[in-house]
Amino acid sequence: MDIAVSTFQDRVMARARRERRPLNCLFEITPTCNLRCQFCYVALDPYKGPYLTTAQISEVLEKLERAGVLWLTLTGGEIFSRRDFEPIYRDAVGRGLLVSLYTNATMVRPEHADLLAAVPPYSVEVSVYGADAEHYEATTQIPGSFARFERGLDLLQRAGVNLTLKCPISTFTADHVAALHAYAKRRGLPLQLDPTVDARHDGGTEPHLYRIEPRDVKRIRDEVHVLATGKRRDGPLPDCRQSEGAHTDELYYCGAGRTGFFVDAMGRASHCVIDRDPVFPILEMPWEELWAQMGAWVTQPLPADAPCSGCGMRGGCENCPARSRLATGSPYLRDSYLCEVTHHEFGVQRTAKDNYRTQSVKRPLGACAV
Repeated sequence: MDIAVSTFQDRVMARARRERRPLNCLFEITPTCNLRCQFCYVALDPYKGPYLTTAQISEVLEKLERAGVLWLTLTGGEIFSRRDFEPIYRDAVGRGLLVSLYTNATMVRPEHADLLAAVPPYSVEVSVYGADAEHYEATTQIPGSFARFERGLDLLQRAGVNLTLKCPISTFTADHVAALHAYAKRRGLPLQLDPTVDARHDGGTEPHLYRIEPRDVKRIRDEVHVLATGKRRDGPLPDCRQSEGAHTDELYYCGAGRTGFFVDAMGRASHCVIDRDPVFPILEMPWEELWAQMGAWVTQPLPADAPCSGCGMRGGCENCPARSRLATGSPYLRDSYLCEVTHHEFGVQRTAKDNYRTQSVKRPLGACAV
């Protein structure tokens, strides 16, 4: 992305955050998928329909347009498994929304590529689970899926779309980073690697079995940086206390429910794709009421006795209320794994200090209530 465009977008998002304006929406048009990735955050048995029809999706898109949404991401499941993908996509683009697509590419057909070449999306992000069939299919559990992935990727590249590869780093790919980087380089595509593996949105913690060790997260990120730039990540990382939201006492400090939100395949809106509670029926509620109630949830005070209350690392922490709820059952507690990842990332040793819970001052870095 052009630096000037990125800077402008950052300014727009900063203002939208201050004013709580919904500029982006992640819209799940189907929860079903043709792959069976072992660490997927979508429920193993996707909630049953009836899913939104083409006409109902159009109603949702109209609501998003009127609410002022600018960036729309269509996700799944696998988006190309919907036979009505083309009218949904044309409807969204025709409303002036900047449409991004999340896909695994295995179901991309020539007619899809022709559509995207004629009506280009804002961006397409393709999940990749390995640079060879062995690694890829160890994750997807579907024989032949790597060949279908490569065929779909070929079609998307020929269509000339703005394309990025992304890979969740798990125990399946922790030793495969250099190969993934080389694969993306051969393809001439940017690659995003993310070592965060979330629990399923229904609370199932099986995906956590495939998390890499916290101390290895920083090592892999350092490796990725060297592969991408040829340079080491020298010196301390930026102070997380300077990040936006670092000093808020509100429950959520990201853009969830402030600048963005999620809509599932049954028309239920929530502040976050990971934490889908509370939910609001987007086709049945007036938008203003829905947005106000969602805002009341994300801006509620973080309890003073919560483990993360007052933490100086909170603004740059891997943990968040959504992931806390999935790990512990409560958004007010803490995913200890992600807490440890953050300490390794910033090179700050954890020190448990109960008394910080009762103090009004911010804790120094590394001081964790227990």
